[in-house]
Amino acid sequence: MATELEGNVKLQRFIELLCSLNNQTASVLKSGDTSLLYEMNDTVEEMYSIQSVGTEDAYTAIEEDMQIICKNFNAVIAMINSNENGKLDKATSEAVRKFLHNVFDATVRIVYAYGLA
Repeated sequence: MATELEGNVKLQRFIELLCSLNNQTASVLKSGDTSLLYEMNDTVEEMYSIQSVGTEDAYTAIEEDMQIICKNFNAVIAMINSNENGKLDKATSEAVRKFLHNVFDATVRIVYAYGLA
C-alpha cells in the first residue's frame, strides 16, 4: 500500500479503531459478554464512516474485509435481537460466535495488509 501513515490523522484513527475492534471481538469471544456489543457497534460505525469515503489505497484495498466486518456484525445484532426470551439458545450462540470469528478474521487480515503484524 502506497499510503503514508505519518501525518494522516484519519488513517491513524482508523488503525486505532481497528485495534479496538480486534480487542473487543476477542473479549466477547473469550468472555461471552454481549454487553460489549454496544461499544463494538460504535467502533464498527466509525470505522465504516472513515473507510467508506476514503479513496486512498489504505481504504480501497480493504473494502472486502470491511464489508465482511459490517455484514457479520449486523448479523450478530440481528441474531441477538431475534431471541424472544432475551437469552441466547445454543444455535444462536453458535451463530453469533461464527459471525464474531468472521469479524475477528477480517480485522486480522487488515492488520496484515497494513503491515502491522
